[in-house]
Amino acid sequence: MAATEHAQNIKKDTKEWIALALLELLKTNRLSKLTVSEVVKKAGVSRMGFYRNYENLEQVLKEYYEPKFADIFNKIANQKNHEQKIADLTRFFVDLSKDFHMAIEGDYIGLFYQLFKSHVAQLYDDIIPFPDWTGAKRNYWIDFMSAGVFEIWVMWIKNGRKESIEEISTLIRLFHK
Repeated sequence: MAATEHAQNIKKDTKEWIALALLELLKTNRLSKLTVSEVVKKAGVSRMGFYRNYENLEQVLKEYYEPKFADIFNKIANQKNHEQKIADLTRFFVDLSKDFHMAIEGDYIGLFYQLFKSHVAQLYDDIIPFPDWTGAKRNYWIDFMSAGVFEIWVMWIKNGRKESIEEISTLIRLFHK
């Protein structure tokens, strides 16, 4: 049993080192220009260690950021007050604005959007009371809402966060009425 626990700790450490190395390299490189070899060298792990845990570099980012997206959407799902939901989502984008900026610069913002959209879909599936919430109606609504809200925040970050948080939150409230 101890050996299994030790192996699990090594796997956890390896994944953490890989994620941290990738994030460090992304500060100065686009994701599409990075190689697994560069990441494992920076992480101090073997290629075999990488491929035991991941299929590609995108998967590293997905696994690293998924819990961050899940945390905020779980919090939002449990809020009864619509205003608090928007405030929590605002805090999420503000707190992760450096990560979003890096994703924009590193050309992997689409990965963030996919995470965001999957959580928006789950949120709407949990809260929409319509009996006909299926097929095209569901898919178009989720695409519309997730793309719109996401793009507002991404534009705000791209533009150097010139508008106040209150202005952006007010704009998002208009779309959610």
